[in-house]
Amino acid sequence: MKRLILFFAIVFLGTGLRAASVLPVGEGKFTYKDYPPFADRPVDVHYYIPASGDVRRMPIVFVFEGADRGFTYLLKAWKQEAEKHKFMVFIPHFDLERFPLPDYQEIGVMDDKDHTIRPAEKRTPALVDKIFEYVRQSSGSERKGYMIYGHSAGGQFVQRFMLFHDSPYVEKAVIGSPGWYTFPDASQDFPYGVRNIPYVTPETIKKYLAKPIILQLATGDTIRESYLRKTPEAEAQGCNRYERGNQFYQYLHRIAAEHNWPCNWQKIEEQGIGHHSTEMGRRAVPVMLGDSLHALFIGNSYTQYNRLVRQVQALAASTGHKLSVKLVEHGGWTLKKHAANPETLDAIREGNWDFVILQDQSKAPAREKEWVRENVYKPAHSLDSLRRLYNPKGKTVFYMTWGHDIDTYAEMQQRLAESYLEMTAQLNAWCAPVGIAWKRVRTENPSITLYNNDHSHPSRQGSYLVANVFCSVFFQKPYTGTYYAGLPEEEALYLQRIAQETVFSNPSLWNIQPTVQPEEVARRFYPEPEQQYSTPTLGKPLEEGLASLSEINRYLKDLADRHPDKVTLSDIGKTPQGRDIPVLYFGTPNEKKKIRVWIQAGLHGNEPAGPEAACMLVDYLLNTPEGAELLKKVSLALVPVANTDGYAMQSRKSGSGYDLNRDQSKLADPVTLLLKKAYKEWNPEIALDIHEFNPFRKEFELLRGTNAATAADVLFLPSGHLNIPAGIRTLSNGLFREEAEKALEANGYHSGFYFTPSVRNDSLYAMKDAKSPQSSSTFQGLTNAVSLFIEIRGIGLGRACFARRAECGFLVSRSLLETTALHSKEVRSEIRKAVKETCSGKSDIFVTFQSARTELPATFIDLAKNERFTEPLPTFDALQLKAELVRKRPKAYILPDTCRMQAEKLRALGIEVEEIGKPFTTTVEKYMVTGYKKATKEWEKIYPVTVSTRMEKEKKSFPAGCFIIRLSQKNANLAVTLLEPESVNGFVNFEVVHTELRKELPIYRKGF
Repeated sequence: MKRLILFFAIVFLGTGLRAASVLPVGEGKFTYKDYPPFADRPVDVHYYIPASGDVRRMPIVFVFEGADRGFTYLLKAWKQEAEKHKFMVFIPHFDLERFPLPDYQEIGVMDDKDHTIRPAEKRTPALVDKIFEYVRQSSGSERKGYMIYGHSAGGQFVQRFMLFHDSPYVEKAVIGSPGWYTFPDASQDFPYGVRNIPYVTPETIKKYLAKPIILQLATGDTIRESYLRKTPEAEAQGCNRYERGNQFYQYLHRIAAEHNWPCNWQKIEEQGIGHHSTEMGRRAVPVMLGDSLHALFIGNSYTQYNRLVRQVQALAASTGHKLSVKLVEHGGWTLKKHAANPETLDAIREGNWDFVILQDQSKAPAREKEWVRENVYKPAHSLDSLRRLYNPKGKTVFYMTWGHDIDTYAEMQQRLAESYLEMTAQLNAWCAPVGIAWKRVRTENPSITLYNNDHSHPSRQGSYLVANVFCSVFFQKPYTGTYYAGLPEEEALYLQRIAQETVFSNPSLWNIQPTVQPEEVARRFYPEPEQQYSTPTLGKPLEEGLASLSEINRYLKDLADRHPDKVTLSDIGKTPQGRDIPVLYFGTPNEKKKIRVWIQAGLHGNEPAGPEAACMLVDYLLNTPEGAELLKKVSLALVPVANTDGYAMQSRKSGSGYDLNRDQSKLADPVTLLLKKAYKEWNPEIALDIHEFNPFRKEFELLRGTNAATAADVLFLPSGHLNIPAGIRTLSNGLFREEAEKALEANGYHSGFYFTPSVRNDSLYAMKDAKSPQSSSTFQGLTNAVSLFIEIRGIGLGRACFARRAECGFLVSRSLLETTALHSKEVRSEIRKAVKETCSGKSDIFVTFQSARTELPATFIDLAKNERFTEPLPTFDALQLKAELVRKRPKAYILPDTCRMQAEKLRALGIEVEEIGKPFTTTVEKYMVTGYKKATKEWEKIYPVTVSTRMEKEKKSFPAGCFIIRLSQKNANLAVTLLEPESVNGFVNFEVVHTELRKELPIYRKGF
């Protein structure tokens, strides 16, 4: 009997060991099919377990797919975060066939066939709990629960998961930008409400509101795509995801208040991003994990007033950040007293501080320089040294205070800024530029009282501004906090915005992102020009950094108000974040004797030299005799800051999260549509786009094995696209570029051709110039405008060499206008010839082409040796293109009536599109897709598609409402480039027109 018992024990133990087999670390997949209610629907679960770390204690995160049910790109992004933060991530693949929308987005609340309510065990969240139990058993995890995240359709799943399923395991849920919501509203039926779901009771809703749930919204998620649900019930929730999310969040807090129920929901508003699943997921990670930062504040009453430190903590919590704080303060104390205070020194020695904030007495850093060096800098150095010893991974942050509200405010503020920034630079610390933000509010919005009655200490508004500056410095990403410190919402949000713009617009000045260019390199190779400018940035103290949008707008308005006979200041519309896009019109588009010119700058928000150059040009045109002469021959539309949302935060991308110079042909961003509408209405014959480039590329280390940077002040980016008439290309790359180079050289500046570095087999190559319509350089040429596109050496330099950079942009702009005026007859003749050639329809269409292999002598700066050198680089030259696929040009393209969105985009780009009012039948050439490849890597929120096609003739009937694009029009070259399916950055490539393998494309060619 004992032997029998021993035998069964061994069998049982062996079975148990097999059940507890460990999931391999790294990337993997398992199929789960052990839950009986879903036995007929096995689920593949893709996962990543970090190679290092304690698997037993690692957090477990489940991520849910979007409407595309794509897990590949999600796993790629999330596994990087999992490795970095040491958590396990699991992505169940609920494929569309087995889990259609009612079972996924709507979590299986109702049976889609008979509309009966399913029991809890047959709803999809119950399956997720079972998968978690399997994960815990199979990985060796000792975690008692898991966290969940979903974006878009995945966000819908998470939102309804938490409402309809009371999981014993979920520790925290983050809901990312759902398209629409199920409200816990008993007056609406499911899926918009819960009236017909009897098990959802008031007690259920009370528990729902008390759950640890974070709603993550993107302020740029305002696009109304075709797949966004637009039923009357969904539209009642708001026009877009951002509005719908805010309305849902407000509803939850309102019903909680009405019933006196606790509501633990938090909301995070992500700035500078639109509907972007992987980036939103990355931003959610620290929120889910609750990683805490630790900050030690050392100061006096300015740091203590209005419970500032607690305000910082509360504001951080409202944005999803966990911040632990400690305060050491004594009224009126200086840093010198703190440096001798055992309490202060012991606090620093506690260690584990991410930030040690130092604030001196309000007047001390504003005193004479010698006194400050002895009585401020020395104790600051002492405290910073102790911080480095006990907190080597932390950072010292200087709290730049503000001038007193007295007659000498300006002088006091200037000295405070100088002293704090000098300490910041000397100690390689960071600076929290409160005084700069304070000054901006004083200037822009004097109705807000920042001071207490003593004209020194902060009011509630002042302390709230300070708290926001610190949160901006600590977390270094845009946010919308829901903690207002008792202030009116509008006022609090304004102070949030000012604080963030102040910090993010000058990160190098505050030493948060220090420039990599040594000062000796700037002194030797990039001296500032002798001429003094009073433009928005150059007309203010260096310590205040770059000009704000409001300062630029005030400067332009002042000039326009003084010269109403010469210029009109207007705007071309508002951005998704509510900012105007200013435009100055010198003349009108109807003056036939004048050539129309379009100049834009600041398309990338982190390229500030262009907007400053535009301001220099306005001043020149309005206030000099030479400028007045130019305006007699030229009509100019000037957009100084095309990407105002991006400029406000010094972010390359727009407020919706798009790179606007990658959006020229797909028009995904509302700002692009506004710019194209204005461009179309002006109908320019000559166009200039001013950018800045990053000279500090890691690839350049291959040249000498040390840090090197591009040397040229200005690089030209002409387009070699073969659908641009040869005469236009010659004017762009010949006359206009050459004259601009002469103007730069005459002023001591160096120029060349723009290139991007590429590494192949450990060798450095140059990709030279433009060849695709995603960039304005090519887009403008395809509209038969002479196109000039420049890149100024500037990204990564912050405020360094700024006058030089801006003057380069001004010189090229002035040269373009002078060349236009001097060669007006020649230029206009060539443009008319190009337009006539285009409208005749005789030239072939160049669909695809390859760059020639050449060599480019490029000049660099060795940053270590402080010397210039030239290196010939093997180059793929887009100015020497070889045609691959060439087609005969049709007389027209036909789009079916289902392509209204595509037709509207063509119209926005200035292409004439005719809508046919009655059905017709005609012989066309159709495209059949014979090859199809979709990118595996997301690019600008799409997965570009490459196709090959076969053309077939067919007699086809078209209904009323279809669209004809006749090619006897000025912008026909742009039309053919966008509509030929193999075209790089065309409508098919950019998924503006969707297709699949062996499908007939909804684009037809008529006549040849």
